[in-house]
Amino acid sequence: MKHSTLPANGSASGTLSALPRPAILPDRITFATPIPGFEDERDFTVSALDAHGVLYALRSAKTPGLRFVVAAPGRFFPDYAPLLDASDVSALGVADGDEVLVLVIVTVTNGISDATANLLAPIVIAADRGTAVQLVLADADLPLRAPLLQQAG
Repeated sequence: MKHSTLPANGSASGTLSALPRPAILPDRITFATPIPGFEDERDFTVSALDAHGVLYALRSAKTPGLRFVVAAPGRFFPDYAPLLDASDVSALGVADGDEVLVLVIVTVTNGISDATANLLAPIVIAADRGTAVQLVLADADLPLRAPLLQQAG
């Protein structure tokens, strides 16, 4: 695979391309490398949390109580476009021309009004393979806790 860059907003400058919204999320995903802090968790089911396909739940197949809320960033952060090197996503087994999907983990403390999104460490999914990685980006300007609703239009 040649070295290319991939912005998460759907317009690729390399040969990989990101889908703008998670219309084709698989029912199950397997993390090629575990989410940091959850080394024993690799397999997750995916289910929509709303009728509009904005929020999704990643539920651990191993630990019944473990769930991550995720969202496609474009709905809330239309200018979010982290650059991903092809080497960053090589663990997904994607080839040149493959599409990948970018999601962000959402933290909800008391309700949606105080929800935040982790823009520093997106989840990248090869939807056709059902494989994923969470990448910790080097961009120090990306927030770990960006308010979700203050950004929505």
